[in-house]
Amino acid sequence: MPELSFVTLDVFTTKRFAGNPLAVVHVPAGTEIAQDTKQTIAREFNFSETVFLHEPAAGATNPNEHIVDIFTTTQELPFAGHPTIGTASHVLKTGSVSDTALLVKAGRIPIERVGTDDPLVVRASVPHDVHIHAGHLRTTEGIDAVLKSGAIGHGDPAIEKAELDAPVASIVRGMSFVLVQLASLEQLASLSAQGRGLDFDLLPSLLDAGPWSREEAGGHISRYYYVVTGGEGNVVDIRTRMIGLREEDPATGSAACTLASYLTLTKGKEGTLNRYNITQGVEMGRQSDILVEVATSADGSIDKVFLGGSAVEVTRGKLAV
Repeated sequence: MPELSFVTLDVFTTKRFAGNPLAVVHVPAGTEIAQDTKQTIAREFNFSETVFLHEPAAGATNPNEHIVDIFTTTQELPFAGHPTIGTASHVLKTGSVSDTALLVKAGRIPIERVGTDDPLVVRASVPHDVHIHAGHLRTTEGIDAVLKSGAIGHGDPAIEKAELDAPVASIVRGMSFVLVQLASLEQLASLSAQGRGLDFDLLPSLLDAGPWSREEAGGHISRYYYVVTGGEGNVVDIRTRMIGLREEDPATGSAACTLASYLTLTKGKEGTLNRYNITQGVEMGRQSDILVEVATSADGSIDKVFLGGSAVEVTRGKLAV
């Protein structure tokens, strides 16, 4: 196997060493890489996500469609936000921009440049099949043992209550989030990823049964905390944090899309474009600026979900496999 070239980028930022790091590994046309090899490479980079960008084959029907595989250090994902924006920025900066799209497991993602800024601002029309689950942590089988373990609430009864009653939503099958609204930025700042993490494997019935269940959909679930900090009309400003099992993510585009979609369905105005300016990663010293726009149809259902942001290249290199 030849050496594979790669770049790393910081995503949802215009400054290096902020935002969320991403590795993009180029896979030459005709090169096959085993699934377990991709997973090993993702663990080696040790970023929240690593992307494998497959170069289109010679004579491809649309050479501007790029197959993209997204891996965390432990699993492949059907969709993730910061890999989408980081890869889109990389592709649109170095190649043609006409009818360009990323092909991920969740579907086709058209991507485009927004303006002529440097670093480039890009926007992606993300796949979505938004589903709000019926249950909450409070009503889930096994929650009593989780509560006794101290994995919920971060030692604050008010945060515990907010977590237990928070809605659970999915942007697509396999990408689900507990959307925890907090009362203040002080509460948001008090969260810690260093305590006992919440292992969602202990709560297998949290998601709705059938195709949305973890058993059938697989994928990822975590807690996404947010505080509405301002806004006017159809524009909302939000600060967020994403706490995983024992880690924190500086930018979570899939969670931002899920939250924006949920807020639009429950609080947005029908037949309009709702804009969400989401800031994440402040407490980690890696501020990330995420733009989500949700377009609704006349009946109030979600028509389009757009994810936007910038990325800056940090390193280039060769990967010996």
